[in-house]
Amino acid sequence: SDTKAVVDAIANCEIVSSAVGANALRFIAPNLADGLFKRHELNRPPLNILICENLHDGSNKLRALVGESLPVGSQYPILQNSGFVQAVVSRMVPLQTISDHGGDPLEISVERYKRLPIDGQAIVGSFSPIEGVVPIADFGAEVDRKLYTHNCAHATLGFLGWRKGIHFGYEALVDTTIRPTLEGVLKETGAALIKEHGFEEDDQRNYESDLLRRFENRALGDTCFRLARDPIRKLAPDDRLVGAARVCERHGIGTTALATVIAAALHFRSSEDPSSQKLGDSIDHFGIERILTETTGISPTEPLGLKVLEQFEALAH
Repeated sequence: SDTKAVVDAIANCEIVSSAVGANALRFIAPNLADGLFKRHELNRPPLNILICENLHDGSNKLRALVGESLPVGSQYPILQNSGFVQAVVSRMVPLQTISDHGGDPLEISVERYKRLPIDGQAIVGSFSPIEGVVPIADFGAEVDRKLYTHNCAHATLGFLGWRKGIHFGYEALVDTTIRPTLEGVLKETGAALIKEHGFEEDDQRNYESDLLRRFENRALGDTCFRLARDPIRKLAPDDRLVGAARVCERHGIGTTALATVIAAALHFRSSEDPSSQKLGDSIDHFGIERILTETTGISPTEPLGLKVLEQFEALAH
């Protein structure tokens, strides 16, 4: 709300980053635009904005929001002199309150992991090194690996753990009926990512092993509900589950484990989650075959659809 201070800071700083949540970007865009405009008037060097949001195509979306707030005629030179640099945020943060940190709203506890890949191709001008920040030339590969390994594995624990009445993700991780499906998901998605992006197999498997070790961290307190909530978004055609299955199909890799998790996601119901209630009501009213197509883009007659429907029926009993 202190517009002048924000604008002055943006006009004179070396780097900007956002970590406000995808739905809040529209609220910071006007101040960002004003700061970039003042920076332009002062003839400052190019500025890179690290977009640390879990948002597909976040760079273009924030660029568009800023462009809408710039004076007519100034958009092109200012946007050309600004780098909207997407980051892949993988560091996990436990639930906490300001009171946990003596009332300091800027203090926060996080896990030790601190690698932040950013889109090296989007950088404008020079970029001073920052510990843990890694510019990546093939950034799309990093985005896919985060979504189809990290987010996909989290969703697996969430949906399967919720079905069994398990509270925490780390408890689902060691459940003897869930763990084999999780390992199957990682095997399927890992093989697909290796084919799709040319990752070294040892590199991909080490990424998965490190991820599972991090998931064991009880201090994070991740609940199966949080990992499963908003199933409509998580079942979207290009999101963590169906998107991963499509990459598998593209390379002739099986999708048995992924189909099981997709089916579990379609069964997810919680009175605390409007998305799951909407999904469940739609399935009850229109039938699973129609909602499968409308929500996931999967046809009930294609091989993946047949697998999902088979698992959906099996999980109903």
